[in-house]
Amino acid sequence: MKFPRSRRITRRADFQRVREKGESISGKFLVLGYLCDETLSEPVRLGLITTKRIGNAVVRNRVRRRIRGVLQRTGEKVLPGYWLVLIARNRAAKATSEQLEKEWKWILHQTGLVAPKEAGTG
Repeated sequence: MKFPRSRRITRRADFQRVREKGESISGKFLVLGYLCDETLSEPVRLGLITTKRIGNAVVRNRVRRRIRGVLQRTGEKVLPGYWLVLIARNRAAKATSEQLEKEWKWILHQTGLVAPKEAGTG
């Protein structure tokens, strides 16, 4: 699932809105903030945060690429109508793509944001 600019959270006020009005769940590598928005025209809006505490620009970009890869592989599973803010923790810099994907799937199941499987798939 691609995330074009129209489906990304880019404004500070939008990040703050998710933080203040939404809920969050923490994992070892990622923190997810989420907020339900029934007026959302896109299926999901996503913001990705990688702070300087993770490392230099090379490390932060590598973490972002890995997370975007995970989201592209598993993004269709997310229920529509949510604003998501995904924050990478320091440990994400040393995590593999497989570890990040496993934690992302765990977070989705814990929050109930995963769409139910359709009959005949699996």
